Amino acid sequence: MKGRQRGATLVVGLLLLMLVTLLGLAGATSAHIETQLAHNEQFRENAASAASAGIEVAISRIVTTPEPAPFAASAALPAFAARYETQVRFLGYDVALPQEAGASLAGAHFEIVSTGYASRNAVDRQRAVVVRVGPATGTEPPGVSECEPAVAGIHCHRDGELVRVSWQRLPSP
Repeated sequence: MKGRQRGATLVVGLLLLMLVTLLGLAGATSAHIETQLAHNEQFRENAASAASAGIEVAISRIVTTPEPAPFAASAALPAFAARYETQVRFLGYDVALPQEAGASLAGAHFEIVSTGYASRNAVDRQRAVVVRVGPATGTEPPGVSECEPAVAGIHCHRDGELVRVSWQRLPSP
């Protein structure tokens, strides 16, 4: 009888050991999957950072270029293991900007679409619309909209100002 009890104890012990081993393997698999998910999120963030960098570089070029014109830019960002491609379109002038009396300013509107790429096919697309305020070229009539202090709460535009009109995340291509 004692031999059978020892055999049963051995079988129960082996079953418990097998159960604990299976739980350990399931935990290790779950931890591995969580690590991969965290890496994928990091790659998506790198793509988003690259797309944002493309927008900022485009804005910098818009501010420093005297004549508005469409352009494309791309660059690699080794720190993020990512890259961006940016398209800039000149949308036209707005001559009815709120400005001080006697000022002759126009706003050059630009649309920027930047796509960031990172490892594991992570892609992020962003769109921004900005306005660069500068002197009217002479062919447009001067702005006639009134602003502070004539109309409370209406922002007066100044020469050289950059206005960020909108920003949005676009669906990936």
